[in-house]
Amino acid sequence: MGSIENQYHYLPINDKSISWDIYLTGIGEATISAGSAYPPCGHPDLYNFNWESGRVLPEYQIVFISQGRGVFESSAAGQAEVVPGTMLILFPEVWHRYRPLRDTGWKENWISINGEYLYKLANRNYISPGNSVLHLETSDEIVKIYERMWEVLAGQQMQNSYRLSAMAMEILSFSIDHKDEFSPADEFIRTVGGDKNVFKDRLLSEAMHYIWSHSHRNMSVDDVAANLPVTRRTLERKFDSLLGTSIGKQINYCRVERAKKMLRSTTLPVSHIALAAGFSGADRMCKVFHKYLSQTPGEFRIAARSPGTHRQNDSQQNKYS
Repeated sequence: MGSIENQYHYLPINDKSISWDIYLTGIGEATISAGSAYPPCGHPDLYNFNWESGRVLPEYQIVFISQGRGVFESSAAGQAEVVPGTMLILFPEVWHRYRPLRDTGWKENWISINGEYLYKLANRNYISPGNSVLHLETSDEIVKIYERMWEVLAGQQMQNSYRLSAMAMEILSFSIDHKDEFSPADEFIRTVGGDKNVFKDRLLSEAMHYIWSHSHRNMSVDDVAANLPVTRRTLERKFDSLLGTSIGKQINYCRVERAKKMLRSTTLPVSHIALAAGFSGADRMCKVFHKYLSQTPGEFRIAARSPGTHRQNDSQQNKYS
């Protein structure tokens, strides 16, 4: 028989947390060794299940498999293979079941979440029950977010908070980016202008993809160059000659774009949005917003929610060039 390392915590929910756009209802992690029974015992009846009957949840859940292999099945998506780097998005009122292969086991991290923001994403087809199995390439980053959530919980006496909501949104953002099949080249041309053919340059294309994939974390110009077979000086010259901008400005641009999306669609505090977008804090985000958009994050949020202002806000992006 195999062994199971398992911990979980279901959070108390009150009227305050329910009023947030997204809130955490539970968090857990488990390492299931080969040959172990699944799922682990001890969960409340509402969340427990077996392979024969499956289950239906009253809320959303995001399960991330960083090691091992298995199988997933739902009434909306059918059956799919689970491999390392698989994210499962479980929807309320949708029957599903999943388990690791007995000869491999797996390592899982999960959060249970709910809130109006999730239903907005579903209504706009950013997430859907029929596309609930995503294969991502950022395992380490996602696992670290789960680990930070446990640290925050420990420091807050296992209670809910806006900070946890921001972290849950950060995990969710990986699924949205995957759904969009985002193209840094298309985004740059849309907002700044220029010739898309310059992105045929391999080093430039790889640098842009690295920036857009990592700028929500602590990252510098040196970090970008260190992950490419080129010196920082050569890469800076390439950005200047082909795009007419700098690497640092492109990093700021990515962070501002992430922050703008959250300011438009959520009521999360600016301080939490700043961290989720990759800024060192709210003060730093305010300075960057004022430099490139000539307004504070709060002013942008008010304007973005007023009719007819989206075009005006987007037109300011040429300051990044």
